[in-house]
Amino acid sequence: MIIISPIINFIIENLLLLQIISLIISSILLFLSIYFIVKSGIIGRDIEHFLGVLTAKDIGKRRSLKSWKQIQKRLRTGEADQLKLAVFESDRILNEILRMAGYPGKSIEECLGQISPEQISNIEELRQAHKLKNRLVSEPDFSITKSEAGIIIDIYKKAFQELNLIE
Repeated sequence: MIIISPIINFIIENLLLLQIISLIISSILLFLSIYFIVKSGIIGRDIEHFLGVLTAKDIGKRRSLKSWKQIQKRLRTGEADQLKLAVFESDRILNEILRMAGYPGKSIEECLGQISPEQISNIEELRQAHKLKNRLVSEPDFSITKSEAGIIIDIYKKAFQELNLIE
């Protein structure tokens, strides 16, 4: 007669329970491993950027469309203050989208500096438009005409279309 030790007997009797506990512990450890790998940045900023762009498109699209309609409305008025506000709002939307997409930087200039023409074809024009927006903020007497504002808004529009925020 074979005598089975109490430990082996316990394992045989509770094998299903031990498998379930093992599965739960393994799942938790796998989740924590993936979580810490993503948080530590080992995988890289490209994946975060890709995920950020995807979520930015889904979350911000309705709000961006509403804001874009407001910008178009301000542009049609032709009033100097409304034209400035249209430029400010376009720049603000771009800033929000870049932040949601995961571009690091303390300012929009730093974020724009990390974007290549392959990502946004009119990046140089966007940089110039942002500089003009800064000039509008810093120089209260500086004004723009309706046609100048239209050109600036078209620059932002092209970038927003490439980012699939507007049609």
